[in-house]
Amino acid sequence: MSQWTLRWLLQNDMAEDSTMYTCNSIEDAQNILETALIEGESPALIIFDHADHAKEVNLKFSKKLHEAIPESWIVEIVPDDMPIEKSDGSLYWIRRPVNEDEWAQTLEQVLLRTPTPQWAE
Repeated sequence: MSQWTLRWLLQNDMAEDSTMYTCNSIEDAQNILETALIEGESPALIIFDHADHAKEVNLKFSKKLHEAIPESWIVEIVPDDMPIEKSDGSLYWIRRPVNEDEWAQTLEQVLLRTPTPQWAE
C-alpha cells in the first residue's frame, strides 16, 4: 500500500511536498505524530491499518487520533470484525482487502477533493 501511495503522489505531483512514515507499532506512531504536532505540522493524511482483527488498543488509539487531530484525514483500513456503524459519518474507513484502484480513489477524495475532513460532506 505504501508503494501505491507513493506512486499516486508522484502521478499527482504531490510527492515533493509530502512526507510519508510507516510505523510498526502504536508507540512509533505516537512518537512521530507528537514530533510533527510540536513542530506545528499536522499531517494531511493518517492511514491506520487495524490489521486482521479489531483490538481494543487499536480502537482506543483511533479514538485518540480523531479527538487530537480533527484537521487531519484519518483513513482506517478495517477488518470484517471491526465494530463500526455504517452510518457513522465521523469515520472514513475501507474494508480489507484493499485494491489499488480503490486506494487511488480514496487518495483522490481525501487529498484532492476535500483536503480537510471539515470540508467533507
